[in-house]
Amino acid sequence: SAIPHRAFGGCSGLTELTIPGNIDSIGEGALEGCSGLKELTIPEGVTSIGAGAFAVCSGLTELTIPEGVTSIGERALEGCSGLTKLTIPEGVTSIGEGALEGCSGLKELTIPEGVTSIGASAFAVCSGLTELTIPESVTSIGASAFKGCSGLKELTIPEGVTSIGASAFKGCSGLTELTIPEGVTSIGASAFKG
Repeated sequence: SAIPHRAFGGCSGLTELTIPGNIDSIGEGALEGCSGLKELTIPEGVTSIGAGAFAVCSGLTELTIPEGVTSIGERALEGCSGLTKLTIPEGVTSIGEGALEGCSGLKELTIPEGVTSIGASAFAVCSGLTELTIPESVTSIGASAFKGCSGLKELTIPEGVTSIGASAFKGCSGLTELTIPEGVTSIGASAFKG
């Protein structure tokens, strides 16, 4: 079963929600704009999180994405500015466009091994990020992927990366140390512009 598209969209008065265990997918915009939501447990059986599913749930401070999830949809957690702790499981292979854009409360983040591509604007304006681990499995970093991540100080781009999109790290003004691997064949316009 699924939580259908926009099922709770804009329910800003909702503070707590328990998703039943028989749910396997969370539809597009299912809880978008539920800004009052402080606690949310995603059950183990969920395998897909739709586009904008939890966008602008700015009251959420902690979220664990369960083991069965393989992809985080576009804009899934966009604007979740209150989020300080996020656990992304090992099984995730793709992080969609704008998936965590504007999650400015996140301080550290581990992108799991197995993720091969980081979508455009996936972590844009995550200005609170000071620590970031990009796994060896990643081969491409999308346009504006980390744009405006001004809190980042050190960054190692793994060996497998061959392309870095336009403005990928634009506005990462806090960077003092950067390692770009030899395998990179294309770097987009303004990729590291201050």
